[in-house]
Amino acid sequence: MKAIKAISVFSIFSLLLLSMPTSAQWEEGQMNVYFSIPEVALVDVEPSSSGSIHFTVASTGVSGESPRVVQTSDETLWINYSSAMSDRIHSRSIVAEILQGLPEGMSMYLEASAYRGLGKGQVGQSAGKVNLTRQPQPIITGLGSCFTGDGINNGHSLSFSIEITDYAKIYAMEESELTVVYTITDN
Repeated sequence: MKAIKAISVFSIFSLLLLSMPTSAQWEEGQMNVYFSIPEVALVDVEPSSSGSIHFTVASTGVSGESPRVVQTSDETLWINYSSAMSDRIHSRSIVAEILQGLPEGMSMYLEASAYRGLGKGQVGQSAGKVNLTRQPQPIITGLGSCFTGDGINNGHSLSFSIEITDYAKIYAMEESELTVVYTITDN
């Protein structure tokens, strides 16, 4: 009997507690979080150690045959870039131009490969084989917000070639340095 009375007293006490009006206060807080993404347009050529490609105009050794352009070094270069756009409407391109050094009677061509690497975003597309001049020529187009990854095997490999266009303007000379400049531009 005592056990039943104890359970009944406990049950009545629990019901009384549950039936009492309760009030709880919930407080809300607010915190503002701010962030910014700056506009970015960066480009470089890898590997940065040498970055040199050598060509020579060589004779075949047979009289009457035309000289030929020979690439005497094979330094594979890769163009890497990062781009953060201010809007989705526009795109960017990478242009290349010869700053100095191309002898008369010769043309230099540059071809960027299709994108390859560990990057993300809207990477650019190759413009194909481009005749480089002293005027900027697009070599990669359609860039949006993206990054290619850094170093060799990331971005676009660069292939150079030289052709003799006017033999009458070719003269013997010591090694001449040619400078190519790359720039990211807004379209």
